[in-house]
Amino acid sequence: MSNKRLSFRHLGVAMLLLVLSNSMVAQTASDPCSFGAASQYPVNYTCQYSTFDKPSSFVANLNPGTCGSGNYDDAFGWFTAIATTTTITFDPDGFVNPIMHLYSGTCAALTYLACSNDNGNGGNETITFATTIGTNYLIRIQRSGTNNSMDGRLCIWSPPPPPVNDDCGAAIDLFVFETCFMQTFTNLGATASGVSPGPTCSSAPNTDVWFRFVAPASGAVRIFSETGSLTDGAMQLYTGSCGALSLVPGGCDDDTGVPPNANMPYLDYRCAPLSGGTTYYIRYWGYNSSSGTFGLCVYGPDVFPTPIQDCSGGFTVCNSGAINNASDWRGCSADLGSSNRGCLLNNERQGTWYYFSPQTTGNLGFTLQPTNQMGQPTNIDYDFAIWGPMSTITCPPVGSPIRCSYAYPPTAGTWLTGMATGNSDVSEAASGTGVNGFVAPINVGAGDVGQIYVMFIDNFDQDGQSFNLNWNLATPDQLDCTLLPIAIIDLDAVQQNDHVSVQWTAQEVAQHDRFIVERSTDGSKFDPIGTLQARPTNGGISYHQLDDAHPETGMNYYRVIAVAHDGAYSTSHVAKIHFRRTTQALIILPNPASDRIHLLGAEATMEEVAEIRLHDGSGRMVRHRLHSKDGGPVRFPIGDLDAGYYTVVLLDGTGSPLGTGRFMKE
Repeated sequence: MSNKRLSFRHLGVAMLLLVLSNSMVAQTASDPCSFGAASQYPVNYTCQYSTFDKPSSFVANLNPGTCGSGNYDDAFGWFTAIATTTTITFDPDGFVNPIMHLYSGTCAALTYLACSNDNGNGGNETITFATTIGTNYLIRIQRSGTNNSMDGRLCIWSPPPPPVNDDCGAAIDLFVFETCFMQTFTNLGATASGVSPGPTCSSAPNTDVWFRFVAPASGAVRIFSETGSLTDGAMQLYTGSCGALSLVPGGCDDDTGVPPNANMPYLDYRCAPLSGGTTYYIRYWGYNSSSGTFGLCVYGPDVFPTPIQDCSGGFTVCNSGAINNASDWRGCSADLGSSNRGCLLNNERQGTWYYFSPQTTGNLGFTLQPTNQMGQPTNIDYDFAIWGPMSTITCPPVGSPIRCSYAYPPTAGTWLTGMATGNSDVSEAASGTGVNGFVAPINVGAGDVGQIYVMFIDNFDQDGQSFNLNWNLATPDQLDCTLLPIAIIDLDAVQQNDHVSVQWTAQEVAQHDRFIVERSTDGSKFDPIGTLQARPTNGGISYHQLDDAHPETGMNYYRVIAVAHDGAYSTSHVAKIHFRRTTQALIILPNPASDRIHLLGAEATMEEVAEIRLHDGSGRMVRHRLHSKDGGPVRFPIGDLDAGYYTVVLLDGTGSPLGTGRFMKE
C-alpha cells in the first residue's frame, strides 16, 4: 500500500412475505369467554406482541383447576390457527405470576388442551401446541392466587411455510436487463435443500432458496443483492440442471457488497463472461441460518464492448468540449505496473482512459474538477497520467508518462488537478515541495501534430463520483478532427414512424471510400443492410444517415464499418434500439368475464418479457404481473375483483405499451 494514505472499504414478480398486521384490529382482552372480533389476536410468523390487560374490574369466570389455577379473576382472548404448530407467549408487566390455559371448542363447551405456570413472578409463560389450520382456540389468563389486576402483552406465532422457491426445482425466474431491476424476496421458512455440490463459501446453506436466469449474449452479467430484514446473505452460482448442477468458477460470495450492503453477496462476470444463452441457478441463503427479506437482481448488456476503464477501450476525444465521466470499477485489464505507472504508485484504482490527438501547435492543458450527483464541486481525490506522443495507440502504454500528478489534497493543493501554465514540474508525488495538483502543460511542437496521446484519469477515493474536465488549448480547434484509428465517433439509432434512422458522425472521412451499415437481432451476428459513399470534408467532421426500412420487431443492433481507399477499415461501437410498429388492440376473452381472462395472441406481440397491468374504471392500477414470451398463453385471474369495467395494458421491458384492451367484470 502506498504511504499516500489508507484506502477504505443495484424480471419476475416480487414475492413478499405475508405477515398479518397487528394494526388490523385493536385487540382487547375479554372479561367473559368470548369469540368476538375485539378479542381476536393475530397469528404472525414471528413473536409480535399485542396488549393483553386484565384490569381489576374483571371477574372470575372459569376455574380450570390445573397448573395451580383457581377461581380467580381471568381474561380471555382467541385466535384462528394458520399452521399445524402454534406458540403462545404471555409477557406480564412487573413482578407478578401469570397462569395461562389453552382451550378449543365453544364458550358453552370448552375442551382443555394445555396450560403453563412454570416461571414464577415476572416470568413469561409459553405454550407450544399442535393446532389445526382454520380452528379457533381460546386463551385464558389469570394472576396466581389473587384477583389483583395484571397488565401484559400476548404474542401468537407459527413458523412460516417454506417459500415457493425452497427447492431447486421451483427456482424463480429472474429476467436480465441492462440495469439492475431490484426485486424483493424472502428466505423466511426456507429449509435446507441438501443439493450437491455444496457452496464453496460462507456457512452451511440451511435457509437456502433458488433462482435461475438465462445469461445475455455477452455473458457479462452482475448479480447484486441488497439488505432487507436479512442483512448478511450468501449465494452460490451453478450451471446445469437441478439433478446435475456444477459449480461456476468464482461463483460463491457472501460479503463483497458495498455499504450499506457490505455483508451481502455480489458477483461480477463482466471480465470473465458467462456463456450467453445458458441457464444458470442461484442458491441464496442467510449466514448462520439467518432469514428475512432481501433484494436481488441480475443485469448485463447483450453487447459488452471493451470498457472505457481499460486502455484498449479508451474514449476518443474529438473536440475541445468538456469531458464528464465517472467510474465505479477498475475494468478488466491491469494496464499499469511498475514499468509504466510513473507517479501513480497505486496503479489503477477506479479510472477511465482517453485518447486525443492535437492538430495545431501550442500549449495544451486542462483543469479537472470533481463533481457530485448534482454536478456541483466536491472534495474527491483524482489523479492522472499522460503518455505520448505516439503514432498509433499502444495499450498498455509503454514507459513512464510525460505528465503525472499524484497530489494528495488538501495536504497538497486544492481538490482540483490538471495541467496549467505557471507550473514547471511534469510529475508530482502525493506531497512535498511545490506539489499543488497541477503540472506543466504539454507544448505541442510541429512534429507532434497528428500524433496520439493516451490519458488515464483515476479516482483514488474509489467512491464512483464523477468529474468535469475543461480544456485549456492554444487554439479552439486544437483537438478537433483527430487522426485516431476510430473513424466513427458517434453513432445512434432512432425510430422514426415505421423505420429506423441510423445516424453517425465521422472524422477525417477524406480517408475513406464508403460506410457499410450492418444490423443484428442478437448483438452477435451482423448482416449488411446498406452502403453509403463518404462525403469528403477536407479533414473535418461529417454527418451521415442511412434509413433501415425493414427493422425487426424487438431489439435491433447497428454498427458502421468505415472502409478506406486501400481496403483498411475500422468498426464503430454498437447502437441498439427496441423497435415497435404500432400499439395493438388486445382481444380479451371472455368478455364479460367472471373468473379469468385470456389475452388472445398477446404472446405473439411480446419480444422477451412483458408486464401486464390491470386498471379499474378510475384509472387506478389494481393488479400487475410479468409474463415471458415462452410462458404460454397469457391468462389473468380476476375472480376477486369488484364488478365493473377494466382496462388491460401490455408493456414491454422498457415500459412502452405494446397493446391495450377493455373488458367487463361481472
